[in-house]
Parts: sequence; structure tokens; C-alpha cells
Amino acid sequence: MIYGHGDDHYKYDNISINFSSNVCPGGMNLGLKSYLINCLEDSCSYPEPRAKELEQLIEWENQLPQGSVLATNGAVEAFYLIAAWKKNCRSLVYIPAFSEYEDACRTNKHLLEFRSNTEVSTTLNYTQEVVWLCNPNNPDGKVFNRDFLQNVINQNKNTLFVIDEAYIDFLEEDISLINVITKCKNLIITRSLTKRYAIPGLRIGYVVADPEIISELEKNIIPWRINLLAQKAGLYCLSGEYKDDFNLPVLIEESKRLQNEIGKVNGFLVQQSNTTFFLVKTSCKASELKEELARKYGILIRDASNFRGLSDYHFRISSQSSYENDKLLKALNNIVSKDESTRKFKYTSHA
Repeated sequence: MIYGHGDDHYKYDNISINFSSNVCPGGMNLGLKSYLINCLEDSCSYPEPRAKELEQLIEWENQLPQGSVLATNGAVEAFYLIAAWKKNCRSLVYIPAFSEYEDACRTNKHLLEFRSNTEVSTTLNYTQEVVWLCNPNNPDGKVFNRDFLQNVINQNKNTLFVIDEAYIDFLEEDISLINVITKCKNLIITRSLTKRYAIPGLRIGYVVADPEIISELEKNIIPWRINLLAQKAGLYCLSGEYKDDFNLPVLIEESKRLQNEIGKVNGFLVQQSNTTFFLVKTSCKASELKEELARKYGILIRDASNFRGLSDYHFRISSQSSYENDKLLKALNNIVSKDESTRKFKYTSHA
């Protein structure tokens, strides 16, 4: 099992602002919270063994064939189910990437290869049995056009493409491949409900694929993997009952502002992103910056040094409210000013 993901606030006593986890700012919706409180009494009974009601709702809402959805214990379970199904095969992971793709493959004895996500091309003929790609990509926010990816998939019918769309809700452009599942038999899409609805602790996600693939994946599932509250939350969030003020254009605009402002701080180089999270490279170690922000300012960032392809000097930010973002900017400026005076770190404009 891998440790070192974002949102490790449990290690600290005083975190008041969390920039380390790519979930919707503002926390859990109040209507959802009230609904789940009312569902607590239902916990006296077992949940549905497979979350079939939730799967059918997802199929209906997306006009998908019956049997093309498998609910999972967070999107992470999906990666391990897929890797187990394809045990001992050759896999290609485009990096930088969520580390569970690699871990799931290693656990299931895949022969792994890695390639920069700048090298995805319609001219490639893949020899690997499985290709893993996140869109928009975590941690850098890189986006792949839907038609472009569909062409890549169609030109390599002997390769299975796993496209992780966990962050699809945080992008204004419609790039999802969910509606081409019936045309692409070599495509698996993984989704998460925890990011958009700010419920990562409930662990709820799903897989969309051809029913024949789903029937293979379900051979390795166990009953009651998805707890009752997670199932209830999923049904509530995807139903007409869920009402909130999710305003993506405002979130993206604030993310852009934060990216630009951090880029003005001496020694910080921002990798521009069209979503709510982005990478920053600095000339001090990300682990040291993270500790100082956490201990002195109650601010948590994501040390991105354990993403394959990145360095000890990369960290990831998930934009929050304008007030919270300004708190981060002030803290970064304070740290830089202090360290410039003591020469603790050598900040340069080309970090």
C-alpha cells in the first residue's frame, strides 16, 4: 500500500486551509450532510451487496447499455480490479501520474513502461496490452482532446486504454469519452464521485466499459465493498435532490488568478492549468516548504516529489476560495522574504 498522497492533514494538529487534495472547495454540501445524518439509522442493516441501484442510475443518466457500469470503493479500487484482470501483462503508464496505476500494476506483476504525457500521439502503434492515462491529468492538469484520444484508441484496437476521468467535473471543456463506450470496446473509463461532491472519506467511484469487460472485473469483487452511506451519498448526489452552488467558471477563474499570482512570487514557476489544480516548481525542497507552511501557517500543500517524473522541488496546489488563496500567497511571500534575508534557500526566477 502506498503512503504519501495529498490530504495527510492527520499528521498535523493545526491545519486550517487544505490545498493538498483536489476536491471541490467549501466542503460537503449541507443538503447532503443533512441527508446522510438521516440515513445513519439505516446503518443497522446491510447495504446492497453490489450497489446495483447506483449502477443503474449512472447507466440511465448517461444512456449506457445495461451492465456497463460497476460501482467501486473509490476510483482506486477500479485500478486494482483492472490490473488483476490483466495480471502479468505489459502496461504503459503516462507520467507524471497518480501512483496507484503503477502500484496496482506492480501488485499484479505487470511489465511496466513509462512515457511522458507529452508523447501521446495518434501515430503511435502500441505494443502494450494496457495503457493508463488520466484526463484531465493529475497532477499537472494536462488535458487531452476527446476526438484526439478516440482516434488513438481506435487505431490501437488490440490495446486496452484505461482513461481516468476523476477530475472531469473541474474542466469547462467537454472532453469525456463516456458516450463513446459503445463504439470503443477497448476502452475503460474510471470516475470518482468524491472530488466533485467533496466526500473523499466515503470512497465512492465507478467504472464504465463494455458489459463484457464489466463481467470480467466483477469476478474479483467481494460483497459489501461499498458501505451504506457511500451508496446513499452516490444516489443522492446523482439525483435531482442534490442542489448546490457549484460554479465552475468562478472556480476556474480563481484558479487562474492564483496561478498567476504564485508565478509572480520570486522563485516559483507555475505550470499553467485549465482546471482547479496545478503544479508549481520552486528552488527549495517541496517537503521543506510543506512543513513550514503546515507548522507556521496551518496551510497544507501537496508535496509532489513522489510523482514519477517530477522532482523534489515540485508541489501541487488545489485552488480554494479567494480568501484562502490570498492566505497562501501571503504565506509564500513571507517565507520568500525571510529566506532571502537569511539566505536559507537560494530563490531564483528560473526555479
